[in-house]
Amino acid sequence: MDGADDPSGSVFNALHEVLMELIAKNVRIKPLLKDIKSRLDSLAPLLKDIEKDIEKSKKLDLPVVELENLEVHLEEGIELVQKCIKIRRWTTYKRYKYSYKLTGWDKSLQRLLEMLDVQGIRDMKDSPVLVKNIEKAVSKIQSNLGIPKQPDSETWCAAPELPPLVVGLDFPLKELKRKLLKDEKVSMVVLTAPGGCGKTTLATKFCQDKDVKDTFKDNIFFVTVSKKPKLENIVQDLYQRKGFQVPTFQNEVSTVTWLQHFLKKEGQNPILIVLDDVWSGSESLVQKFDQFKTENYKFLVTSRSEFRGYGSPYYLRSLDRDNAMKLFHHSASLGDKSSHIPKDLAEKIVERCKGFPLAITVVGRSLCGEPIEIWQKRELEWSKGFSILDSETELLLCLERSLDAIDKEIIKECFLDLSSFPEDQRIPVAALIDIWAELYDVDTDIECIANLYELTKRSLANLVVTRNLF
Repeated sequence: MDGADDPSGSVFNALHEVLMELIAKNVRIKPLLKDIKSRLDSLAPLLKDIEKDIEKSKKLDLPVVELENLEVHLEEGIELVQKCIKIRRWTTYKRYKYSYKLTGWDKSLQRLLEMLDVQGIRDMKDSPVLVKNIEKAVSKIQSNLGIPKQPDSETWCAAPELPPLVVGLDFPLKELKRKLLKDEKVSMVVLTAPGGCGKTTLATKFCQDKDVKDTFKDNIFFVTVSKKPKLENIVQDLYQRKGFQVPTFQNEVSTVTWLQHFLKKEGQNPILIVLDDVWSGSESLVQKFDQFKTENYKFLVTSRSEFRGYGSPYYLRSLDRDNAMKLFHHSASLGDKSSHIPKDLAEKIVERCKGFPLAITVVGRSLCGEPIEIWQKRELEWSKGFSILDSETELLLCLERSLDAIDKEIIKECFLDLSSFPEDQRIPVAALIDIWAELYDVDTDIECIANLYELTKRSLANLVVTRNLF
């Protein structure tokens, strides 16, 4: 049996070996590496079953092309991991770059597994034993990958629970209420902020506010949209939430018609629809809701990206110092035990979180109950130029979601280039122009400025315009 027929042989084993070597040597991206190893461990049973019944699978026309693609992908994984092994000093920039590449490789592996599942099992009715073995292995893979089941409509249309402590949102809540409850000219508000800034929390708090509930009563719908939204799924869930018969959609025009019918029927009383976590590139979805402008229809959109031209924009700011400290004390469970942690040390750590609730909460939880030496070590590392993302994988994953939403590879690379500069310092545009001209063959300054505006629109950079831009 040659290598092409047996991807579970030398290629799989070689990747597993180099991955274990990298895990042993590298602490900066160890959580991510362990996740990938877990996926590979889940892959082993499937490959073992395929290898065991390889002749039978050929007769049943198991997708050999997909198996070959899997082998090629494993070889690419070996090459990528070997590059990581050769890196002597893991700067924040390199961690961003290679974590991004490893995550992309990992997601491609998941897609290949799903293709094997769909194409390789669907028509193998003549071999119940082989099918059963492979289905069992694929089921285990999907379980370990954390592939979610489709949630029921009532859960999907319900607002999530608020965290135990919410701080700093009183004024933003007041502003949202002013726009959506008191301004008859505003039918849609687009709430924008970077990831981890509290957009979903604010939207949830808005839905649970007494004045909002008194206004919209049981006509409040909270829809989590995410990366690849389908209007028909949203409309179906709106109908199911109200107990209506779900219509059949012929095409997108038909779907919009049924949405309009729903709004007219329910819009006899005020109706609020929250579209949470709308990704960049979903302008067409926002437009389909924005076109229905009446006094009784209100839409709240949350996104990391701006949707210029749609609705009234509202930019959520990070927490001020007092609220940041209050949230940190709660997350770190300091309370009466705070005496052993000097106030100035806690303030320095909170300052590194830049007022982002997610960062404050994650860092607080990670330091909760730790001796003062761990606190001091963490602050010392950050003061030497290490990023907060180096020690908090959850925050890195939050950043990666922002990168996933970018469909242009050059914009992703430009963002990674920004992370190679010192933290909290302005980066001269002229320096970026020189770098991007060399790396990406960008011929004009206009293209560079356009890339910067693209990053700013996605809340990934702040562009400060001075008198002399260059």
